[in-house]
Amino acid sequence: MKLKQLLSWRFSLIFFHRWLGILAGLMFIFWTISGVILMYYGIPHYTAGERLAQMAPLDLSTATITPEEALANVKDKPFRLRISMFDGHPAYRINSGQVFGHWTVVFADSGKVMKKLDANDVVYYLSKLYPEYTETMSYDAYLTEPDLFTHSPALQNHFPLHVIKMGNFEHYYVSEHSGEVVMHTTPVTQVLGLFGYNLHTLFFFRQQSWWSPFLHWLGWIGLGITILGIVLGIWRFSSKPQFIKRGIAYRTPYSGWWKWHHYAGLIFGVTMFTWMLSGLISMSVVPGIDESLYTKDQIKAGARTVQGFGATTDFAPLTLEGMRSALGELNAAYPVKELELQVVNGQPYYIAYRSPNEQELDTWVSHSAMDFLTPALEWDHRYISATDTTAKPFTGFAEADLLKMAATAMPGQQYTELTWLNTADDYYYHTVDSFDLGLPRTVRSVPVLRLKYDDSAQTWLYLTPSHAQLIKIEAMDRRNRWGYYGLHGLDFAFLYNYRPLWDMVVLILLFGCIAMSVTSVVPAWDRLKRHYFRLLDLIAGNWHQ
Repeated sequence: MKLKQLLSWRFSLIFFHRWLGILAGLMFIFWTISGVILMYYGIPHYTAGERLAQMAPLDLSTATITPEEALANVKDKPFRLRISMFDGHPAYRINSGQVFGHWTVVFADSGKVMKKLDANDVVYYLSKLYPEYTETMSYDAYLTEPDLFTHSPALQNHFPLHVIKMGNFEHYYVSEHSGEVVMHTTPVTQVLGLFGYNLHTLFFFRQQSWWSPFLHWLGWIGLGITILGIVLGIWRFSSKPQFIKRGIAYRTPYSGWWKWHHYAGLIFGVTMFTWMLSGLISMSVVPGIDESLYTKDQIKAGARTVQGFGATTDFAPLTLEGMRSALGELNAAYPVKELELQVVNGQPYYIAYRSPNEQELDTWVSHSAMDFLTPALEWDHRYISATDTTAKPFTGFAEADLLKMAATAMPGQQYTELTWLNTADDYYYHTVDSFDLGLPRTVRSVPVLRLKYDDSAQTWLYLTPSHAQLIKIEAMDRRNRWGYYGLHGLDFAFLYNYRPLWDMVVLILLFGCIAMSVTSVVPAWDRLKRHYFRLLDLIAGNWHQ
């Protein structure tokens, strides 16, 4: 390389882009190939449908302990309560603590706290849930730290985990202290999860302190290389054929692989730029584009977020008589397998979901890998008062109840617009299901009440009568919606609502970006090999001298 070339800023930019692009090209290949998988699958998970289907019908005939008495075994303030069966006994599952909380299981017939499950306990428990696998069931592992498929933040409070292998290499992960199945993998879902979500986000390093900064640096480097490539690609492209190669005039000065890289970059470079930018937005490192946090008033009103599933809950009004009465009324609609407490406007209610049949279970759609942990599912359910023994089940709350929730969430604020939506809008909708599977998601059922406020954050509230759920969307969230999901998932209504149009467009863009990356990595690798062998020859020559 000549000194004159090194001193040329144009050549230096091309040289810099070419060699740093080797690393970036490999990253882009990983991201785009895993992106193809992420269009359709995220990470292995245990569905809420499978959980409901395997549970035994709830029987409170032997219950003698009230929820408040069970609370004596819990240190922190509770914010969730589930009542279901475990090994033939009615049991309270109490969630307390911070963020995703810690689950404590107290038997309602004895008041005893469930002991830690050992290997024999777990095998015995699963053999009752899945008797068809009894002959092929075996103990596989005891996990005190995450493996490839259990890095999700919401799963960490369930460790340690027992791993049981059954059937055709299926694996079930059971929490030692809660007895819950928290993960189900098969050979197919393991491969898809490894080369999809895990590879795309390097999620197998999720618990490492350097994971987030490393992703940030990769994102910024990738964005910089992409911008530089677009600039150089436009600069080196001629509007008229003028570069003569073997008697033929081209618009590019390059030949071979580099020629196709130049053309692919001109066509798909902007797409790569938007994906790199939106990827950084998803990591909350782009100023002014982020997700807003919920206030304590909004969580109290019904918001369920990563900050917490709701306000702390008072168990004092809950009686065994009220629980049995509610169960009897709900059983008239379908066999109830679990009751969960939900407080709406200060009043306690039980919600019970209908268990899916075998055909429904085969088509069950998870909007999050944490659906089995969430209190709100888009599934057939009933509510009933937890304290009024004369109450009847119902399927949704009235507008007055929702407006009262809104008043709690936005104290001192008056809404400027009230609209009932019977279809999703641009901010209250289901995005690509395989995105953000590691976190619980709220439901997006309709009809939904939308309230707009003229506060400094330009807040919109969405309140669902079906679940008494509150979702807040501020101006910053609306920017984030377009900056992240819009640019990264291309879930624009004119595309996403008309599948397979969305699939065709996204696949074309993904394979175009793969081609752009491959056409840079292959010739760069050849160049690296040539330099390597020259270096070996030089070393050998000096050695003989």
